[in-house]
Amino acid sequence: MSSTNQQSSSLISTHYSRLVILGDSNADNGNVLRLTHGAHPAPSSVYWQGRYSNGKVWADHLAEQASPASTINLAYGCATIDNNIVSGTVPMPDGQRVEVPSVTDQINDLESLVGRLSPTDLVLIQVGSNDLNSLIDTGSLYRRKCAFTPLQLAERLAQAVEYICTQLGARNVLVLNVRPREDYPGVIALNDRLVLKQTCWDTTVFNGTVSNKIAALQAALGADYRLSLFDTYSAQKEIALVADPVSGKLSSDPELFVDSCHLGSRAQMELFKRIFASITQI
Repeated sequence: MSSTNQQSSSLISTHYSRLVILGDSNADNGNVLRLTHGAHPAPSSVYWQGRYSNGKVWADHLAEQASPASTINLAYGCATIDNNIVSGTVPMPDGQRVEVPSVTDQINDLESLVGRLSPTDLVLIQVGSNDLNSLIDTGSLYRRKCAFTPLQLAERLAQAVEYICTQLGARNVLVLNVRPREDYPGVIALNDRLVLKQTCWDTTVFNGTVSNKIAALQAALGADYRLSLFDTYSAQKEIALVADPVSGKLSSDPELFVDSCHLGSRAQMELFKRIFASITQI
């Protein structure tokens, strides 16, 4: 391990005994691949070892830097905030689609796995994109159980964070907001001005409400808790401008976008650097 990596590791392990990662495909380190018995995401495709990327995702890099602190990663590709509102599905080897654990389910699994969390654990949550995508995607990928708004989704996420803190004992939580979905190649390819406008609006409302709710929860819980928000939206915009100052888009570089919505290994590394910097300031 290089001296830089050793310094990075010590910065995390000195403050935190364990990392807990919850969320969707942005942080999935192979959980869907295991759930589907190797069927999805297709190993023969661009996806690397079950990641929704052509290389390591930010969660992989963070886990490496956290050693000797341990990491629990319960994130699943296609995951939503709460399957009782809307669920994401993945294909099994027989072609049937099954629901993946939402963040609410992941929290329940975490509680069954460890009971209460330590005050020195750090919980990271990245979710919301699939919930919002389900508002414009009427295909088989999502199962909507009721009508909902971006504001209601944000409120449900805040409730989940509150539960982690008050019932599971978490003291340190970093919530990653939703990336700029209007820049997804898949959204752009629709060539639909109204869909693009709705996508921008939904993301803005969700991210703004999450920010306000997390700040309010921090104020309510008090100084013994450290709840923070990582601005993934702005981070991706920044990464895109560095990659392509002219267009400010990521889609022209396969190392930045590998499909209609997922970040490539280069962008994942850049995102990790920014998340790591944020963690060291919590």
